[in-house]
Amino acid sequence: MPDWAKPSPEEVEAQAAEESARRERAARRAATPAMPAGSTSRTIASFPEESRKPGSIEELRAAMEQIVAAPAPAKPSKQERREAREARKAAREAGEPEELSDDQWREKARGILLRQLTASDKTAKQLKDKLLDNQCPEDIADEVIDRYAEINLVDDERFAKSWVVARARSRGLARGAIKRELRTKGVDDELAAEALEQIDDEAEEQRARELVRAKLRPESMGADRDRALRRLVGMLGRKGYNGGLAFKVAREEWEERFGSRY
Repeated sequence: MPDWAKPSPEEVEAQAAEESARRERAARRAATPAMPAGSTSRTIASFPEESRKPGSIEELRAAMEQIVAAPAPAKPSKQERREAREARKAAREAGEPEELSDDQWREKARGILLRQLTASDKTAKQLKDKLLDNQCPEDIADEVIDRYAEINLVDDERFAKSWVVARARSRGLARGAIKRELRTKGVDDELAAEALEQIDDEAEEQRARELVRAKLRPESMGADRDRALRRLVGMLGRKGYNGGLAFKVAREEWEERFGSRY
Protein backbone atom coordinates (compact mmCIF):
# COMPACT_ATOMS: atom_id res chain seq x y z
CA MET A 1 0.00 0.00 0.00
CA PRO A 2 1.40 3.44 -0.88
CA ASP A 3 2.27 5.75 2.01
CA TRP A 4 -0.51 8.23 1.16
CA ALA A 5 -3.13 5.50 1.56
CA LYS A 6 -1.85 4.26 4.94
CA PRO A 7 -3.90 5.44 7.95
CA SER A 8 -2.26 7.87 10.33
CA PRO A 9 -1.54 6.85 13.97
CA GLU A 10 -4.61 8.83 15.07
CA GLU A 11 -6.77 7.00 12.54
CA VAL A 12 -5.43 3.63 13.69
CA GLU A 13 -6.21 4.53 17.30
CA ALA A 14 -9.74 5.71 16.38
CA GLN A 15 -10.27 2.52 14.40
CA ALA A 16 -9.25 0.34 17.34
CA ALA A 17 -11.56 2.26 19.70
CA GLU A 18 -14.49 1.88 17.33
CA GLU A 19 -13.86 -1.84 16.91
CA SER A 20 -13.72 -2.31 20.70
CA ALA A 21 -16.98 -0.40 21.15
CA ARG A 22 -18.63 -2.46 18.43
CA ARG A 23 -17.64 -5.72 20.14
CA GLU A 24 -19.01 -4.50 23.49
CA ARG A 25 -22.35 -3.61 21.89
CA ALA A 26 -22.51 -7.03 20.23
CA ALA A 27 -21.81 -8.71 23.56
CA ARG A 28 -24.57 -6.75 25.32
CA ARG A 29 -27.09 -7.65 22.59
CA ALA A 30 -26.15 -11.31 22.89
CA ALA A 31 -26.68 -11.18 26.68
CA THR A 32 -30.10 -9.49 26.44
CA PRO A 33 -32.99 -11.98 27.01
CA ALA A 34 -35.49 -12.48 24.20
CA MET A 35 -38.75 -10.49 24.39
CA PRO A 36 -41.76 -12.51 25.57
CA ALA A 37 -44.46 -13.50 23.12
CA GLY A 38 -47.09 -10.82 22.53
CA SER A 39 -44.78 -8.00 23.54
CA THR A 40 -45.60 -4.64 21.94
CA SER A 41 -41.98 -3.51 21.85
CA ARG A 42 -40.56 -3.09 18.40
CA THR A 43 -37.71 -5.31 17.26
CA ILE A 44 -35.06 -3.64 15.18
CA ALA A 45 -34.12 -5.89 12.32
CA SER A 46 -30.45 -6.62 11.96
CA PHE A 47 -28.76 -6.29 8.62
CA PRO A 48 -26.35 -8.79 7.11
CA GLU A 49 -22.75 -8.21 8.03
CA GLU A 50 -21.77 -7.48 4.46
CA SER A 51 -24.26 -4.55 4.21
CA ARG A 52 -23.19 -2.69 7.37
CA LYS A 53 -21.67 0.75 7.12
CA PRO A 54 -17.89 0.98 6.76
CA GLY A 55 -16.37 0.94 10.21
CA SER A 56 -12.80 1.91 9.34
CA ILE A 57 -10.86 4.19 7.05
CA GLU A 58 -9.85 1.25 4.90
CA GLU A 59 -13.46 0.08 4.52
CA LEU A 60 -14.58 3.61 3.74
CA ARG A 61 -11.95 3.96 1.04
CA ALA A 62 -12.89 0.59 -0.43
CA ALA A 63 -16.58 1.62 -0.49
CA MET A 64 -15.73 4.87 -2.25
CA GLU A 65 -13.67 2.99 -4.83
CA GLN A 66 -16.63 0.69 -5.50
CA ILE A 67 -18.93 3.69 -6.02
CA VAL A 68 -16.51 5.32 -8.44
CA ALA A 69 -15.93 2.08 -10.30
CA ALA A 70 -19.66 1.29 -10.60
CA PRO A 71 -20.84 1.58 -14.22
CA ALA A 72 -23.12 4.52 -15.09
CA PRO A 73 -26.71 3.71 -16.10
CA ALA A 74 -26.86 2.76 -19.73
CA LYS A 75 -28.17 5.47 -22.08
CA PRO A 76 -30.77 4.51 -24.67
CA SER A 77 -29.25 3.62 -28.01
CA LYS A 78 -29.94 5.52 -31.22
CA GLN A 79 -32.23 2.68 -32.26
CA GLU A 80 -34.21 2.93 -29.03
CA ARG A 81 -34.52 6.72 -29.31
CA ARG A 82 -35.66 6.41 -32.93
CA GLU A 83 -38.25 3.81 -31.99
CA ALA A 84 -39.56 6.06 -29.22
CA ARG A 85 -39.89 9.00 -31.64
CA GLU A 86 -41.68 6.80 -34.17
CA ALA A 87 -44.07 5.58 -31.48
CA ARG A 88 -44.90 9.15 -30.45
CA LYS A 89 -45.43 10.14 -34.10
CA ALA A 90 -47.71 7.16 -34.71
CA ALA A 91 -49.74 8.08 -31.63
CA ARG A 92 -50.14 11.67 -32.86
CA GLU A 93 -51.18 10.54 -36.33
CA ALA A 94 -53.71 8.16 -34.80
CA GLY A 95 -55.17 11.04 -32.81
CA GLU A 96 -54.13 9.57 -29.47
CA PRO A 97 -53.21 12.24 -26.89
CA GLU A 98 -49.89 11.91 -25.14
CA GLU A 99 -50.02 10.37 -21.69
CA LEU A 100 -48.76 13.38 -19.76
CA SER A 101 -49.66 14.79 -16.37
CA ASP A 102 -51.18 18.26 -16.12
CA ASP A 103 -47.85 19.71 -14.99
CA GLN A 104 -46.07 18.05 -17.90
CA TRP A 105 -48.65 19.49 -20.31
CA ARG A 106 -48.16 22.95 -18.82
CA GLU A 107 -44.41 22.67 -19.29
CA LYS A 108 -44.83 21.48 -22.87
CA ALA A 109 -47.35 24.25 -23.62
CA ARG A 110 -44.98 26.90 -22.28
CA GLY A 111 -42.21 25.61 -24.54
CA ILE A 112 -44.46 25.67 -27.60
CA LEU A 113 -45.63 29.23 -26.89
CA LEU A 114 -42.10 30.51 -26.35
CA ARG A 115 -40.98 29.07 -29.68
CA GLN A 116 -43.98 30.58 -31.44
CA LEU A 117 -43.52 34.02 -29.90
CA THR A 118 -39.79 34.00 -30.56
CA ALA A 119 -40.48 33.61 -34.28
CA SER A 120 -43.10 36.43 -34.40
CA ASP A 121 -45.88 38.03 -32.41
CA LYS A 122 -49.08 35.98 -32.33
CA THR A 123 -52.68 36.42 -31.22
CA ALA A 124 -54.22 34.35 -28.45
CA LYS A 125 -56.28 32.43 -31.02
CA GLN A 126 -53.24 31.56 -33.12
CA LEU A 127 -51.40 30.27 -30.06
CA LYS A 128 -54.37 28.26 -28.84
CA ASP A 129 -54.80 26.67 -32.26
CA LYS A 130 -51.14 25.67 -32.17
CA LEU A 131 -51.48 24.08 -28.73
CA LEU A 132 -54.62 22.18 -29.71
CA ASP A 133 -52.85 20.93 -32.84
CA ASN A 134 -50.28 19.45 -30.46
CA GLN A 135 -53.06 17.65 -28.51
CA CYS A 136 -52.76 19.97 -25.50
CA PRO A 137 -55.90 19.84 -23.30
CA GLU A 138 -58.02 22.95 -23.92
CA ASP A 139 -58.27 24.00 -20.28
CA ILE A 140 -54.48 23.91 -19.88
CA ALA A 141 -54.03 25.79 -23.17
CA ASP A 142 -56.35 28.55 -21.92
CA GLU A 143 -54.58 28.64 -18.55
CA VAL A 144 -51.09 29.02 -20.01
CA ILE A 145 -52.17 31.62 -22.59
CA ASP A 146 -53.96 33.66 -19.89
CA ARG A 147 -50.79 33.61 -17.83
CA TYR A 148 -48.73 34.83 -20.80
CA ALA A 149 -51.30 37.58 -21.37
CA GLU A 150 -50.90 38.71 -17.74
CA ILE A 151 -47.20 39.30 -18.30
CA ASN A 152 -47.82 40.99 -21.69
CA LEU A 153 -46.26 38.28 -23.83
CA VAL A 154 -49.64 37.84 -25.54
CA ASP A 155 -51.51 41.04 -26.44
CA ASP A 156 -54.08 41.07 -29.26
CA GLU A 157 -54.32 44.88 -29.23
CA ARG A 158 -50.57 45.28 -29.71
CA PHE A 159 -50.60 42.63 -32.42
CA ALA A 160 -53.43 44.34 -34.30
CA LYS A 161 -51.73 47.74 -34.32
CA SER A 162 -48.41 46.39 -35.55
CA TRP A 163 -50.16 44.18 -38.14
CA VAL A 164 -52.06 47.14 -39.62
CA VAL A 165 -48.90 49.20 -40.05
CA ALA A 166 -46.88 46.31 -41.50
CA ARG A 167 -49.51 45.17 -43.99
CA ALA A 168 -50.31 48.68 -45.21
CA ARG A 169 -46.63 49.48 -45.69
CA SER A 170 -45.26 46.23 -47.09
CA ARG A 171 -48.27 44.98 -49.11
CA GLY A 172 -50.20 48.18 -49.69
CA LEU A 173 -53.40 46.63 -48.35
CA ALA A 174 -56.50 48.74 -47.78
CA ARG A 175 -58.35 48.78 -44.48
CA GLY A 176 -60.99 46.31 -45.63
CA ALA A 177 -58.44 43.64 -46.52
CA ILE A 178 -56.49 44.15 -43.30
CA LYS A 179 -59.67 43.88 -41.25
CA ARG A 180 -60.47 40.51 -42.84
CA GLU A 181 -56.96 39.27 -42.04
CA LEU A 182 -57.26 40.36 -38.40
CA ARG A 183 -60.59 38.56 -38.10
CA THR A 184 -59.07 35.29 -39.32
CA LYS A 185 -56.35 35.65 -36.69
CA GLY A 186 -58.86 35.98 -33.87
CA VAL A 187 -58.78 39.75 -33.29
CA ASP A 188 -62.27 40.98 -32.43
CA ASP A 189 -63.84 43.72 -34.54
CA GLU A 190 -63.56 46.38 -31.82
CA LEU A 191 -59.80 45.97 -31.45
CA ALA A 192 -59.43 45.79 -35.23
CA ALA A 193 -61.36 49.06 -35.67
CA GLU A 194 -59.14 50.82 -33.15
CA ALA A 195 -56.01 49.58 -34.90
CA LEU A 196 -57.30 50.62 -38.33
CA GLU A 197 -57.70 54.20 -37.13
CA GLN A 198 -53.98 54.53 -37.83
CA ILE A 199 -54.92 54.73 -41.55
CA ASP A 200 -57.25 57.53 -42.69
CA ASP A 201 -58.92 58.07 -46.08
CA GLU A 202 -56.16 60.34 -47.33
CA ALA A 203 -53.39 57.94 -46.42
CA GLU A 204 -55.25 55.03 -48.04
CA GLU A 205 -55.76 56.94 -51.31
CA GLN A 206 -52.11 57.98 -51.35
CA ARG A 207 -51.00 54.37 -50.98
CA ALA A 208 -53.33 53.34 -53.83
CA ARG A 209 -51.75 55.97 -56.08
CA GLU A 210 -48.26 54.71 -55.26
CA LEU A 211 -49.29 51.18 -56.22
CA VAL A 212 -50.80 52.34 -59.52
CA ARG A 213 -47.77 54.47 -60.44
CA ALA A 214 -45.51 51.49 -59.91
CA LYS A 215 -47.63 49.43 -62.32
CA LEU A 216 -47.73 52.22 -64.93
CA ARG A 217 -43.96 52.44 -65.38
CA PRO A 218 -43.78 50.19 -68.49
CA GLU A 219 -44.58 52.00 -71.72
CA SER A 220 -46.80 49.08 -72.75
CA MET A 221 -49.39 50.18 -70.15
CA GLY A 222 -50.17 53.21 -72.30
CA ALA A 223 -50.97 51.29 -75.50
CA ASP A 224 -54.49 50.23 -74.48
CA ARG A 225 -56.17 52.52 -71.94
CA ASP A 226 -59.20 50.34 -71.21
CA ARG A 227 -57.12 47.21 -70.77
CA ALA A 228 -54.68 49.05 -68.50
CA LEU A 229 -57.51 50.43 -66.36
CA ARG A 230 -59.04 46.96 -65.95
CA ARG A 231 -55.71 45.58 -64.78
CA LEU A 232 -55.15 48.45 -62.36
CA VAL A 233 -58.65 48.34 -60.88
CA GLY A 234 -58.37 44.55 -60.46
CA MET A 235 -55.03 44.91 -58.69
CA LEU A 236 -56.43 47.50 -56.26
CA GLY A 237 -59.55 45.42 -55.68
CA ARG A 238 -57.50 42.40 -54.67
CA LYS A 239 -55.78 44.58 -52.08
CA GLY A 240 -59.07 45.65 -50.57
CA TYR A 241 -59.70 49.05 -52.16
CA ASN A 242 -63.32 49.78 -53.02
CA GLY A 243 -64.30 49.97 -56.69
CA GLY A 244 -65.04 53.69 -56.80
CA LEU A 245 -61.69 54.69 -55.34
CA ALA A 246 -59.84 52.12 -57.43
CA PHE A 247 -61.29 53.34 -60.75
CA LYS A 248 -60.81 57.03 -59.84
CA VAL A 249 -57.15 56.55 -58.91
CA ALA A 250 -56.40 54.31 -61.91
CA ARG A 251 -57.97 56.71 -64.41
CA GLU A 252 -56.33 59.83 -62.98
CA GLU A 253 -52.89 58.23 -62.77
CA TRP A 254 -53.13 56.79 -66.29
CA GLU A 255 -54.05 60.26 -67.63
CA GLU A 256 -51.16 61.78 -65.73
CA ARG A 257 -48.72 59.22 -67.13
CA PHE A 258 -49.92 58.74 -70.73
CA GLY A 259 -52.70 61.28 -71.44
CA SER A 260 -50.53 63.66 -73.43
CA ARG A 261 -49.26 60.85 -75.71
CA TYR A 262 -52.40 58.95 -76.69
